[in-house]
Amino acid sequence: MKIAASEAKAVLGSLVREAEQGQTIELTRYGKPVAVLISAERYERLTRNLMEDN
Repeated sequence: MKIAASEAKAVLGSLVREAEQGQTIELTRYGKPVAVLISAERYERLTRNLMEDN
């Protein structure tokens, strides 16, 4: 899902719930990606995999 960062402020709670359920939320500014919201579980898995690869 993509959403403008300026719009995300108004619906942050629902975006967090969606991320917790496995959705990837891409925040954009002027149509360009600037950040990604993912669950803490997914973040931990990604960083753990990065650490293991190094």
